[in-house]
Amino acid sequence: MKQSQPIIAVCPRCGSTPVGGPATWTCPGCPATYRGLRGIIDLRVTEDEYLSNADDWAYASKLDAAFDRLDFRGLLSLYFELSPEITPALRDRQITHILTAPGRVRAWLDALGDGSGESGPLLDLGCGSGSFLASVGGSGRPLAGVDIAMRWLIVARKRLDEEGLGHVPLVCAGSEALPFADGTFAAIIAGDVIEHVADQGATLAEAYRVLRPGGRLFLASPNRFSLALEPHVQVWGVGFLPRRWMIPYVRWTSGRDFRAIRTLGASEWRRLLGESPFLSVRIEAPGLPATDLAHFGRIKRLVAWWYNRVVATRSGQALARAVGPLFHVVCERSRTVDGSVPASSPTTRPGSSSPGEPG
Repeated sequence: MKQSQPIIAVCPRCGSTPVGGPATWTCPGCPATYRGLRGIIDLRVTEDEYLSNADDWAYASKLDAAFDRLDFRGLLSLYFELSPEITPALRDRQITHILTAPGRVRAWLDALGDGSGESGPLLDLGCGSGSFLASVGGSGRPLAGVDIAMRWLIVARKRLDEEGLGHVPLVCAGSEALPFADGTFAAIIAGDVIEHVADQGATLAEAYRVLRPGGRLFLASPNRFSLALEPHVQVWGVGFLPRRWMIPYVRWTSGRDFRAIRTLGASEWRRLLGESPFLSVRIEAPGLPATDLAHFGRIKRLVAWWYNRVVATRSGQALARAVGPLFHVVCERSRTVDGSVPASSPTTRPGSSSPGEPG
């Protein structure tokens, strides 16, 4: 089922709608011109910290050249073949994480709750390979995906095309300057994204701007102080170090680049959210989905089963927010139509925490 109201990207400089495509667009409101691949418009106004926009474009062009001869699995494999710094073990782990994403989607949507608007427009912020969009695309809900990496968007385009979701728009842009009009979305999903952005505060402010009154933002992100291995580089103890030591430590222990990763602990989350426009927030430590447990070894699966039992309790939540592997964060935009801040205090659910509360 196709979406009835396509979501239109706008020029990040003037707010007008670029015209043209699929490889070149012009803005009628300013002198800007934009390029694209596979109909994916490049509206980036800043450089990605991990890979320069020029290098990313060259990477994406190689994937684009193979787009018509490879299926999604093949294009995904080529993506990692073009990334020699990713070890085979880490590559296999990342591919498994991508392919098991549908098992996490239901938990993410449940976390959003009724405030997401069951049929309102939804943005996948940092959509990566398109896992979330492919999982919910059959609902008929208006969808859009945005990512700062054109290389990942080429992979996502292939995945969505194979799922019959070629109508879902994908846009290349940074989270700090989202190319959408104010109040476009009823909900935003940002899974494993906030730790990669250059400016976390600006990302939250932009999410607030493009949400409708009462709309919700969902974020999933690893806990900086998790007792498990750091999931991006598979190195233990990174989060317990001062930040200035993290990059050289990871480089020394694994040879990996940690410059563009900034995970947060519970107190850091509360500080970040307290400085954001959102007043109603919820921070939780979720259980681990069954789809992930199925790929664990016997001992790790037993530990995960025990962990899921613990986090279901109030005291277990407090412990998990301190040293558990993951956070789910839900933020709701003010319900006032004019965007003004209501006088009421933030609403939270049992077992949750908000800025200023103990974690």
